[in-house]
Amino acid sequence: MSNKLSTEDPKLSVADKQNNTKYHREFLPGIVGYVVALLAVLVFVDEESKWAPLWSLLPVLPMIWVSVAVYRSYRRGDEYQRLVQAESMALGFGVAMIGSLAFGFLGIAGAVHAAVGPWVVFSLAMATWFVGVAVRLNR
Repeated sequence: MSNKLSTEDPKLSVADKQNNTKYHREFLPGIVGYVVALLAVLVFVDEESKWAPLWSLLPVLPMIWVSVAVYRSYRRGDEYQRLVQAESMALGFGVAMIGSLAFGFLGIAGAVHAAVGPWVVFSLAMATWFVGVAVRLNR
């Protein structure tokens, strides 16, 4: 396996491209599974059923797959890639913690519906992680 730079993209080595391909092969089935499970829950789960809480957790299972894919990709990365991911994850974690705290206090005050907060916090944290990687890699 050669680490020579590819002529197609001077920023990625052949090994980097191979790692990206492996990541996508591991990541995409988890995301597809998540979308299918989420749609199934939204369409078929009766909120009045005693099993609704259990069925509503179904989309979490493919997200475990996604988490394993992200972890494996992290482990395959070189020192710089790991640094970029760790810094970006730390930013996302910080946003999640501050957001959780803010929505928790807003929930206590009755200013926000309890079901909305986690989705907003999750979305902001993931967006921060994504933007952090993009900004760091494009410096």
